[in-house]
Parts: sequence; C-alpha cells; structure tokens
Amino acid sequence: MVSERGQAYTLEGFVGAMIVLTAMLFALQSVVLTPTTAGTVDQSVKTQLGTQANDLLRTAGSDGTLDDMILYWNASGGFAYASSTETGYGSLPPCAPARSPDTVCDSFGQATNATFTERGFVYNLYVRYRTAPDPTETVTRRVVYRGVPSSNAVTATYTVVLYDDMTLTAPEDAGGANLGSLAENEFYAPDVDPGPVYNVVEVRMVVW
Repeated sequence: MVSERGQAYTLEGFVGAMIVLTAMLFALQSVVLTPTTAGTVDQSVKTQLGTQANDLLRTAGSDGTLDDMILYWNASGGFAYASSTETGYGSLPPCAPARSPDTVCDSFGQATNATFTERGFVYNLYVRYRTAPDPTETVTRRVVYRGVPSSNAVTATYTVVLYDDMTLTAPEDAGGANLGSLAENEFYAPDVDPGPVYNVVEVRMVVW
C-alpha cells in the first residue's frame, strides 16, 4: 500500500515536472516574437517593419517633410540642432522645420518616433549623395545613428532630387540663398550637375 502510494507520488511529481518544462519551452519560443529582445523579430514582424519604413519615407517624400529634413543644414556647418557634424543627431530623432508654433523640431522626427521608437524598435537614418557627375561616386552621411543593426534589420530607401533653386531650411539660412549659389563648404552635398538639378540624395532607413 505504502509502495503504491509512493509510486503515485512519484508519477504525480513526474507529470508536474513535465508540465513546468512544457510551459518554459513554450515561453522561450514565444520570446522570439517580441521586437525588443536583442533586436530579434520574426518574419511577419520584419515584413511589417519594411512596409512601415517604406510608407513613412514615401509619405514624407510626398508632403515635403523629407526635403525639409535633407535641407535642414546650417551653412556654417552641421544639421540644425544636431549634436555633431559627423554623427548628425546621434540617438535623437531627426529634426526638421517646425510646422507648429510651440516646437523647434517636428514633422519627420515625430513620425519616426511614433512609428518605431515608441513601439520599441530602433533605427538608423542616412543620406547618400553624389560627389561628382559620375553617379557611382557617392558619400553616405549619418543623420541618426543608434548602433549596429541586427541581422534581422530591414532597409527602406527613398530618392529625392535637389534643384538649384531650392534653399536651406535651417533657421539661420531659411529663405536665404538658393543651393546653386552656395559656396562649396556651405552644404554637405555639392552641385554635380550643370543644369537645374543640384544633386540626387538617397534617404536610407535601417530598422530593427
């Protein structure tokens, strides 16, 4: 009788252990679905991120806020309100001319925050531009840099054509001289075309 009771207790303990192990295994498998765990995302989340990044750039390109960000450069050097001429805004969101009276920077930076940062995702933002008439000669500049992307990162790009009659949008230069009349060191991208086109800039966003 005692032996049978002992066997029953042993069996109950074994079943209980199996239940705990199964629950732990399920929990560990579920973790990879969360976007904030070491930057790891599953395929469906990755696809969604790519779509959102593309949509964000296309929308900003259509309404002009992407142009504003690209041109938000002080002729004296550096993006307006940026922490460094080399790393741009660093880990802060990109800045652009304020479209509301109670803010300094809004528009595109607000959109990136709402779409990615507030949901636990990380992104880097770059601009790549031509340095000579040969389109294969380009330079990439950091606008926002938040670290090395994970292996699951997604990339979205959008191309903006700059024209000679455009002007810088930074506060110290807003409404000033157009791009075509700037000195060589007053804007990061040079004038590479003898016609009305000033340069072609590719905005690249990497999200993970």
